[in-house]
Amino acid sequence: MSSIAAQFRSVSFPGASFPAARYLDDVASPGHRDDIDWLRAIAVLSVVAFHFETPGIFGGFVGVDIFFVISGYLIIGILQSEIAQGRFSFTGFYERRLRRLLPALYVMVVLTALPSLHFLLNSERAEFFRSAVAVVTFTSNIFFWQQSGYFDRAAVEKPLLHSWSLAVEEQFYLVLPVLIWGVLRFAHGRRLVLPITLVMLAAASFALGLILMRDGASASAFFLSPARAWEFLIGGLVALPGVRQPRPGLAQRSARGLSLLLMAIPILSLRPGPGFPGLNAVAPCLGAAMFIWSGIGVASPARGALSPLSLLQFFGRISYSLYLWHWPLFAFARFAKPGLVLEAHEKAALFALTVGVSYLSWRYVEQPFRSRSLAATPRAAFSMAAVASLLLLLGSGVGEILGSFSSEADRAAAQLDAYNDYDMKPVYRYGTCFTTSDGRLGDACLTAVPGKTNILLWGDSFAAHYYYGLKASLDPEVINIMQATQPACMPTLSAETQGLASCRAFAAQMRDYFGEQKPDLVVMSADWLEYARPPRFGGMIADLRQTITRLNEAGIAVVLLGPSLQFRARLPSMLARAQLRGIAATSEQFVRADIYALDQMMRNALPVGEGLSYLSVLDAVCPEQRCPLTEHSLPLSFDHAHLTAEGSVYVMAKVAPSLKMVLP
Repeated sequence: MSSIAAQFRSVSFPGASFPAARYLDDVASPGHRDDIDWLRAIAVLSVVAFHFETPGIFGGFVGVDIFFVISGYLIIGILQSEIAQGRFSFTGFYERRLRRLLPALYVMVVLTALPSLHFLLNSERAEFFRSAVAVVTFTSNIFFWQQSGYFDRAAVEKPLLHSWSLAVEEQFYLVLPVLIWGVLRFAHGRRLVLPITLVMLAAASFALGLILMRDGASASAFFLSPARAWEFLIGGLVALPGVRQPRPGLAQRSARGLSLLLMAIPILSLRPGPGFPGLNAVAPCLGAAMFIWSGIGVASPARGALSPLSLLQFFGRISYSLYLWHWPLFAFARFAKPGLVLEAHEKAALFALTVGVSYLSWRYVEQPFRSRSLAATPRAAFSMAAVASLLLLLGSGVGEILGSFSSEADRAAAQLDAYNDYDMKPVYRYGTCFTTSDGRLGDACLTAVPGKTNILLWGDSFAAHYYYGLKASLDPEVINIMQATQPACMPTLSAETQGLASCRAFAAQMRDYFGEQKPDLVVMSADWLEYARPPRFGGMIADLRQTITRLNEAGIAVVLLGPSLQFRARLPSMLARAQLRGIAATSEQFVRADIYALDQMMRNALPVGEGLSYLSVLDAVCPEQRCPLTEHSLPLSFDHAHLTAEGSVYVMAKVAPSLKMVLP
């Protein structure tokens, strides 16, 4: 150890002139870097904005990746600095981590358990307490990896879901000190051993993530620590001795500007889904590392309390508590609404409440433990952590046992909630006439039957969900229904307007099909609300007009079904919460209001004539905007809009009379 200390004796933690170990424990120390607080604020506000569904913040989830880079920079900087000064101890390191993470985390878990007794189904309460056990054992990421994807529908109903990232950090903290200490012991004064080791590990971690995503295991790449380690390590590389400071002036400002751009682009434009992390995580992580690097050696001037950067620094200081509290508060606020959707003003009020709660957590929970006014000695800190962990584990066990008992309301709500896991594949003809691997359909989906009226149902999933009901509503002895549907593919003959490769292949196939075949009627349906999002309405209408004109010129009549019935959130979840709380479920609370306006806009914009009939699904199903929610006590939809078999039969039974009137 003495040789290692001699090697690094003169090394200081980049950008700081004080003992590195104090960085995470005393934000008011003389060498504190304000810009890292700004970066923390960018990270946490991005995550909060994403979870609060703020318009325009589509990729705010990358804030977690930014946090990982910050943690890597700080922790690796602390470790190598302490080892260099000959004062590193595993006990001291883990005591600081314990003080930093556990008090605020445990308080959040305990207080979050209280509303779970009122707002969650019994099965969900049992799962909540199992997730609390995972929090205490630093395995939340593994627990939620086994449950569902981060972007899945069930994610919004898990109040402790956000703790997965803390488990990744905790696992990083368990491994990294041993790794750094062992590498430096092995290096025997060779300065390049540590950076080379970190680069190799980062490359291996990144490659692992890419392999997992290539093999369809994107959830593993998202949740599990080995595939995330590279994000910490690139931050740690910036903290190593020998990293040159940026030249002051233009070079430093350019690096800072580029770093902000690298983070802003994914925050504003990246969409959630199975394409993350992988290559999509590179830009925000590099941006965070460059932001940190561009601030090395830069002084932090005094600023007024009302300065925007002072406000940003405030959010950076409370970022840990803000991250802890924002998600459970949002989850339970949603549960308190019959429609499970918060209005803009409610989200603004909730954000203010979240900031207030987070400040109290920072001031009265985080700070006393970090300043040692509570649990002043290492022994007291470890003892308190052990007792608190044991009590949480025991309490969670009791909560899980109680969650196994259910009331009549619980059972009725659970039956509705089961539709959230509805198997739509046989109803939608998944894999054959809907959601094929290459975007092209088999001949069986498009085969006409001589002597019958051949109707082609064409569109995306909002066409596929009508097939079952059409088959039930129209006489199969007289009418043959063909199906051409692909997810997220608008029914158009213009492949150039399609964003997905599968949709372009689908459009090309349909163009060839109509060049050779002439069905008696084409029924077009799609998620018009999605394709018409501002400013795309005009383009959607122009594309539809062009396609309909080409079909009419080929002698093919067209029926266009207007917007489908859409709900404000997943219908089974909304019905289950209403049942659990004993409140009436009404269409005014559950149905999206904007579908009616779009229905009228489309009716006015499309040139209805001899070759085109526009049928309003909403007029048929929702007279005077009063819409059904169930059929025979079963949800019409298994999510926010896609129909169940019962829902498809009900809706098409209402639409079929109008459709029969336009049949050739």
